[in-house]
Amino acid sequence: MKKMIKLFAAASLLSIFIASTAHAGAWKQNSHGWWWQDGDKSYPSSAWKWIDSDGDGMAECYYFDENGYLLTGTTAPDGSTVNESGAWTDQGIIRQKAANPAAARITNQKGMELYQEADQKSSGLPGLDITADIQMNLTYDWLDIPVSMNMRLKYHDLNTPNMEFLYLTTMDMLGISTSETSFYTRGCYYLDAGMYDKYKMNIGYEDMTRNITLGGLTGQFGAFLDNVQIADGDAGNKILMYSSKAEGLETYLTNFYDEIWPTLSDSNYKINRIDGKAVISPEGYFSKESISIYMTVTEEEESLGMLMNMNLDYNNPGKAVSIEFPSTEGYEEVIY
Repeated sequence: MKKMIKLFAAASLLSIFIASTAHAGAWKQNSHGWWWQDGDKSYPSSAWKWIDSDGDGMAECYYFDENGYLLTGTTAPDGSTVNESGAWTDQGIIRQKAANPAAARITNQKGMELYQEADQKSSGLPGLDITADIQMNLTYDWLDIPVSMNMRLKYHDLNTPNMEFLYLTTMDMLGISTSETSFYTRGCYYLDAGMYDKYKMNIGYEDMTRNITLGGLTGQFGAFLDNVQIADGDAGNKILMYSSKAEGLETYLTNFYDEIWPTLSDSNYKINRIDGKAVISPEGYFSKESISIYMTVTEEEESLGMLMNMNLDYNNPGKAVSIEFPSTEGYEEVIY
């Protein structure tokens, strides 16, 4: 027991030491401006530095010029914005990160709970109306290939006799545009893939539910959140900013893409980084999500870099979803 008490005391002292050294240093000022002096009397110059000035466990990021002075109320050399206090801001939000392991654990846990609660609540709605804008850039040697996708998904009353959905997709790549429309109403599934490919199929709502994945865009990364920041937004919204742990993500996304994007799921890819931001409404629903995925895709010993930026808007979450369907004329019937 005495040994356990000593170990506990040592661990406690170590935690205090880590927390205190996370903001070791002090702000200094002269007639030219402010600078940060570290505990060893050195100071940052031509660089960003995370500083927990008030010792609350959350650090802000500051940029110091070539002479070591703090930039304020301007734009840093990399294009980032700093406010009048010199803190890095993103769309008006002061960016923060945990300054020590204890603060990181607490903030990550709070962020995970907030995210998963919003996912549960949004996924449990009888209907959703989601607009998705997806911009990708594929890089191979000297070649850059931009790809643009826009999607609109509306559904209500899944897995009930009243089930309906509408799914619109457009894609632009190398100057070629394609579009696809699929919808389900009154027990019939319709697919318009363009180029005169129009099919319809009578299928019960239970079988239809088993053969679709409509909730795949919602709350993808709740189990992998890291480096979380929680901020207050406008109109009572909560804003959750995060990166995602890479471990386990490849397996998760392979299963995800098997259903959403089968072509990509056949490739061997490595997740390098994921950054995200979720806006959660006062009622606890997702309102917006922005997700950036950095990965390397390998096929037949050839590798290419891929950056995917997804912006999701959840239109009027919690409200009834009404759907206006295209004409059902001109579809060839096929048997399920």
